[in-house]
Amino acid sequence: MLLGMGFLSRLIYNWLLCLGLVILSPLWIAYLASVPKARAGLRQKLGLYSEALKTRLAEKAKPRLWFHAVSVGEFNAIKTLIPHLSDRYDVVISTTTRTGQDLALRTFPQLIVLYFPYDFPWVVGKVLRHIQPDLVIITETELWPNVIHQVTQGLRVPLILINGRLSQRSFKSYQWISPLIKPCLQEITHLYMQSQSDADRMVTLGQLGSEQWTVAGNLKFDLIPTVDETKQRQLAQVLNIHRGDTVLTLASTHSGEDLPLLESYLRLKKDFPELKLILAPRHPERLGEIKTILNNKTIAYAIRSQLSETAPNQQAIVVLDSIGELLTVYSLSSIAVMGGSFIERGGQNPLEPLSQGIPVIFGPYMHNFSEISRLVLEGGAGYQVQSQEELVNAVIGLLTQPEICQMVSEKGLQLIENNRGAKAIILKAIENHLPA
Repeated sequence: MLLGMGFLSRLIYNWLLCLGLVILSPLWIAYLASVPKARAGLRQKLGLYSEALKTRLAEKAKPRLWFHAVSVGEFNAIKTLIPHLSDRYDVVISTTTRTGQDLALRTFPQLIVLYFPYDFPWVVGKVLRHIQPDLVIITETELWPNVIHQVTQGLRVPLILINGRLSQRSFKSYQWISPLIKPCLQEITHLYMQSQSDADRMVTLGQLGSEQWTVAGNLKFDLIPTVDETKQRQLAQVLNIHRGDTVLTLASTHSGEDLPLLESYLRLKKDFPELKLILAPRHPERLGEIKTILNNKTIAYAIRSQLSETAPNQQAIVVLDSIGELLTVYSLSSIAVMGGSFIERGGQNPLEPLSQGIPVIFGPYMHNFSEISRLVLEGGAGYQVQSQEELVNAVIGLLTQPEICQMVSEKGLQLIENNRGAKAIILKAIENHLPA
């Protein structure tokens, strides 16, 4: 019965994909023409690989692991695993976004890094013939029916989900398409979930047996970032940040958040005139939008990409338009305010600033990181605020009570230490799922 339901739901899903491709193709073409980032990796997403890439993929001398991470956050979770595996296995990494692609290429230039294919069955089939994986490892909540079916039922290759999560909001959305998602989940070889609540929702959605899932913890707790001291000194010089300076970082902001958060900073600056601000948009291509906001407010600011050691920052506000420097910025900061949480985006990962020993503050919308935010609040490592007024008061409390600020920072470091361990579980699982 399940097999029949899975076949029928995939048939309808693929029919709708093709219908959507035909009907929406003019809009899609217009979108591709007007949004440069949408064109990034387009040929690879369609399964059209260069001859050089085909040659590299054909040169398979060892069992091949295919890791898929959508963007920067997911890639940062898996990058701790890859150095333990790349000597013994042939590792391929795919991402969906350009920022994830750029980071993966910079981190592992010796590995094959490519874009994840569109979930059309003919595209997936072509890609799998090129990649020839022996084990496919997907992260968090990447449920693509054709990829999962063709890997596990077509190639007969194991596919595991690691660092799995499913928010209550996503759970409710997936319930609307449960005839498609249920067989999709049941075809996954094993699911390694971040928490029991994530596992419970996934089990309910897929009606999974106890043998098909494991609560392994969150890999992001095992990502203990280290900041290069030389790069830290260089960035501090470029940004004109000195020991003892008070720096507020607005991290990974999204459209709609910058103006109210900037207004909160301006209120704080009246009482703390030496307070510096680093505004780090989630997507650097939003620089023009942010410059417009600052210019309309007649606020003086500097752009990170225009600064250097010979021409350092002279402004209280710096817009961070670079990739890969946010962790170092955290190490130079006093407090981090997490973007994506003041609009219904779902928040951003607060663990990186915690790892650098600074308190975090986030808004009411943290459903993408519900388990982590719960642990942060229960552990006293940060604050959740419901309004800009509460945000300003929380920052004032930390700035005027350094002993409280220090205690919150220490609790953040302890929280990370107490929740490590997923990395060892996942590494062992990868070994166990590879064919003998």
